[in-house]
Amino acid sequence: MNYMMKFIKENYYFALLLLVCLSFAWYQFDKLAEEDQYLEIVINEGDTLWELASNYSEGMPRHHWIDQVISLNELSTDQINSGELLRLPIKIKKGSDSRVAELGVEGR
Repeated sequence: MNYMMKFIKENYYFALLLLVCLSFAWYQFDKLAEEDQYLEIVINEGDTLWELASNYSEGMPRHHWIDQVISLNELSTDQINSGELLRLPIKIKKGSDSRVAELGVEGR
C-alpha cells in the first residue's frame, strides 16, 4: 500500500493524463449516442417537407433539416410525392429505443 501511494505521488501527472483521456473518451461516446439516425417513412397524401420538419427537426432550424432531407434522398426539388419512401434525419438519445420513433410515425 505504501508503495502504491508513493508511486501515485511521484506520477500524479500520469493519473491526470489518464483522467483527461477518459473524460474525452466519455464525451465522444456520449456525443455518438445522440448523433443523427435515419428513419424511413412512406409519404402520405398531402405531406410536405415543411410539415415533416415541424414533426422531426427536433430543434434544428427547419430549412437546415429540409436541406438535409433533400441531400440525403438526392431530391432535385423540395417536392415530395405520396407513396415515396423518404429517409429522415432524427435524433435518438442514448438509452431510447429506435422502435419508439418508428411507432410514432405509424400512429400519425
